[in-house]
Amino acid sequence: MEITALCQPTTSLSNNFKISLDERSRKIDILVDALRLVANDLDIKRSELLIPDDCEKYGFVEGKHNLGLMLHFLADMIEE
Repeated sequence: MEITALCQPTTSLSNNFKISLDERSRKIDILVDALRLVANDLDIKRSELLIPDDCEKYGFVEGKHNLGLMLHFLADMIEE
């Protein structure tokens, strides 16, 4: 199974959401836990995420990536 990432954001998250680094949000904890849970699913571990070449401007590297590893990485970054 392959999933293609789309790199056309319609809104800026920074304008809509503010996260305090001093206070851990329960919603953030739930999101991190959910990402880690999904990342360990066998179907997700076998899936690839295709990031097209026009996504470099958003900080993503072009190519095929393991979806499970990407979700786990995202959870780690959100947790920091």
